[in-house]
Amino acid sequence: MSYTPKQERLIRELATEKIQDLQHLLHDKKGSLSDRQREASNRDLRKFQELFYQNRLNRQVGMRSEEWKKKKKEPLQAQIVK
Repeated sequence: MSYTPKQERLIRELATEKIQDLQHLLHDKKGSLSDRQREASNRDLRKFQELFYQNRLNRQVGMRSEEWKKKKKEPLQAQIVK
């Protein structure tokens, strides 16, 4: 599934914010989480980190495919000269 650049930025911002919140929650020395809360928070943190990683990969793959399309459209002589 491809996203528009605006959607990708929104996903990145929301995932970054949520990851930071979960990290603060898990590593807060004052707070006391039950084992279930800690497990759920760890699970959520991993999911958001995975979403963040997938978003970055999709963005990189999209950029590479755009470069490939541009090269494909260039005349053959222009590709040889480069």
